[in-house]
Amino acid sequence: MRILGLPGRLPETAPRIEALGLALADQVEVQRYAAWPGDPIPDEAAEAARAARHSPDLVIAMSFGCLVAMAARETHGLNAEAYVFMGAPVRRLAVEGRLRLLARQAQAAPTLFIQQTDDFTGPYRELLAALPPDAVAHEVPGADHVYDAAGGLAEVIARWRA
Repeated sequence: MRILGLPGRLPETAPRIEALGLALADQVEVQRYAAWPGDPIPDEAAEAARAARHSPDLVIAMSFGCLVAMAARETHGLNAEAYVFMGAPVRRLAVEGRLRLLARQAQAAPTLFIQQTDDFTGPYRELLAALPPDAVAHEVPGADHVYDAAGGLAEVIARWRA
């Protein structure tokens, strides 16, 4: 299985995505954003275009990476078999008037949404309210917006993919 990891906007999220991917497969490529290390805000559109050049079986996206994955799928034709979104930035999407993108993602491709109970970018309940009733979502405890392989996430993803 080929995995494309799309980290959050900060470079320190890349090793978490890589560790999670390696817990699931041997072929993991984590996209390093062109803005790193100097600019803390990567260019969503440019990174989506770069992500769409890949042909992964599974995309694992964290926070900002969820935005990149949705844009890559909708605008550039990224066509993975499945997607995992962790820490989807629900509140940012709501403020920007783009919350419907999460529902479209859930309907367009098999997507597992993993969200902390009290994630400060949008708690689990707010995510559920934005998704269609048949969307697959998994709640994990926490409020720190840190998602890593140590929390048993690889097992959750593997069970979902089975």
